[in-house]
Amino acid sequence: MSNLYRHLSLASLLVFSSCFSLIASADTWNCPVEKSWLTAPSLPTEVDKSNKDNTSNFCDFYRFSTQAYLYLMSPSLDKPGKRNFQVNANYPVLEYNGDNSPGNSCDKEITGHTLLTSLEQSSISTGQAGGDATIYAQDGNVAYYDVRFNKALCDLTGSATEMQQQGIYNFPGGTTELKFAWKVLSAAEVRSGQFVTQEQLISGKMKTLGLLGMHIAIATEDHPEFVWATYEHKTNSPDCDASAAQKKQAWMFADNTCTQDLPGSAAKGDKCNFNHPKSGLTSPTGTPTNICRVHPYGTAKGDRDAAENLGDILSQNQSLLNQLADSSTPSAMKVLTNYFNLGAIWVSDIAQSSGGVGVPNERGSLRLANSVAETDYQDVNLNSQFASNCFGCHNYQGTAETQKNNITTQALSHTFKDIKIGQGQHIDVTASSYIASNEQAAGICGVTGKSDKEQGTCKGTASFLKWDGNWTNVNRSAGSVCGCGPAK
Repeated sequence: MSNLYRHLSLASLLVFSSCFSLIASADTWNCPVEKSWLTAPSLPTEVDKSNKDNTSNFCDFYRFSTQAYLYLMSPSLDKPGKRNFQVNANYPVLEYNGDNSPGNSCDKEITGHTLLTSLEQSSISTGQAGGDATIYAQDGNVAYYDVRFNKALCDLTGSATEMQQQGIYNFPGGTTELKFAWKVLSAAEVRSGQFVTQEQLISGKMKTLGLLGMHIAIATEDHPEFVWATYEHKTNSPDCDASAAQKKQAWMFADNTCTQDLPGSAAKGDKCNFNHPKSGLTSPTGTPTNICRVHPYGTAKGDRDAAENLGDILSQNQSLLNQLADSSTPSAMKVLTNYFNLGAIWVSDIAQSSGGVGVPNERGSLRLANSVAETDYQDVNLNSQFASNCFGCHNYQGTAETQKNNITTQALSHTFKDIKIGQGQHIDVTASSYIASNEQAAGICGVTGKSDKEQGTCKGTASFLKWDGNWTNVNRSAGSVCGCGPAK
């Protein structure tokens, strides 16, 4: 047993216990959190390069993610009572209209809806990623989702012609997209002080929401694929192969009796029905969902660099707990002792694309999934053409590709089109095939039939889009594109 394992607190044990068998020696890994990230928080602009050959190691990516996380969670100096991520002038919340089309998120007023349970799978804003699931905590309260992004995206062009003129084919460094999972807290949960909170008007009544989980995706100049990291509350869900300590814990998304029977109760067909939430529900209360974590820290034995990845995650989580316990840590940050980093994922070589059997260009937590944001997408098969980790749904085109425009593909960011259309602007979307004439454009960009396969590039990209009659093939990095505008 390593020294790090011996010094874990009980709260840490509940989260960390099942993964140490994959680490030869936890003493090997030292991925520290800097005190200044808590006392003088700042947003990092680039991933460090600590290796002797001027490349980044795994710890560099986790340090980048944690520094960003702590900045976003820090109290705002300009808006008392809010954390940095809650300042709408810097990180607007994504709005949508009553018909589920995007609202204007870039103006000064929040006039649209912002919380979602689950809707159609059109963008990162619509409920859970991938499976469109709706989940309910053991108290019957639904998990709500909202999305924020950095304000600069409001000014980024959606025109392929303008991108060509400006030499743009990737999102600028500093581009940030955030997704949050929340639930309504009971009076006792509010008093406990164990949640990052947000006041929200729901059905005409002001409610206190507690943060359940958080995705952070940030692009840098050296990493235009975004560094993807995710965080959860420590009492969300047990591991499917739960430890003895986990079986004694009360979980927000697992029935006590079902938890006691893990791993057997996680089997397919068991009455506990772990990780099989229903889709498309909108009620604020419902039947509780049982959830267990399939791959703790997004890593399985035998995965590429599993020991290094787990060692750095666990070392950094423990380092953060130690820093949070220090008397000099601001009191508003102490609540973060109730959250932990599940992992992060990035690509090794930005010239090459993500994906492929075995995900050869991806690094970090290769099976990364947040239990309350991708509940039914946790069974990540790395040997499939589609591995349901972050890059399975957010595809990155490498800089060495002929068609490498990650803005017009609408594949890397699912939020950008919502932002632009909500502003009343049109966007260019990479077409499914080369367009050489107006006649071809009508068949490729527009609606050609009633089936999903015949909806054309614009409608196939999102239900709220339609072809505006424009197209171009002059942008080599994007290929042929269709001009898409609001469907109404």
